[in-house]
Amino acid sequence: MIRLAIFVFLAFVVYKLLGGLLKGVSVSSRPEVPANKSTAELVQDPQCGAYILPAQGVDGRLAGKTYHFCSESCRDQFLLEHSDNVD
Repeated sequence: MIRLAIFVFLAFVVYKLLGGLLKGVSVSSRPEVPANKSTAELVQDPQCGAYILPAQGVDGRLAGKTYHFCSESCRDQFLLEHSDNVD
């Protein structure tokens, strides 16, 4: 019975050691992704609801706030519909 407990304990220690070594190798072998515009978060077009990258969309300002749109037509329609609500 004691032999079984020792065997299980040693197997657990070996498992943890090998797991730590393999985890360290796999993490260090992954290339780091630089933070740039391609990893930016998507924003939702307030007019049509499409999700776009802010750098690839069309910007529009209304009442001091910047909005991001998927196209000029969405921007123009949004500004037209909401320009009456501006103080």
